[in-house]
Amino acid sequence: METTNLADHTNVAAALLSAMANPKRLLILCSLVKGEVAVGVLATQVGLSQSALSQHLSKLRAQKLVKTRRDAQTIYYSSTSEPVMKILATLEDIYLVANRNRSAA
Repeated sequence: METTNLADHTNVAAALLSAMANPKRLLILCSLVKGEVAVGVLATQVGLSQSALSQHLSKLRAQKLVKTRRDAQTIYYSSTSEPVMKILATLEDIYLVANRNRSAA
């Protein structure tokens, strides 16, 4: 990785990592990269009240990491953020490999 290129984007990278640096927000993003989810379903999936979920989604929306769609009174969320997908894939590789290595030992 070229450091001058990264240096140009450190503020953006830090904001992205900061938005993802919460276990519940990671769970939210893991759900949303798989496809669109209604708010009520998402709250159940991640084990949060709708008001707590709303606070987390607000932070993710501020960084443009999630998208919304309204259908009548139901709000749906999704994430098609390429950086989010790459980071989640990397985390999956790291931790699934670590779990497989522990299981094999």
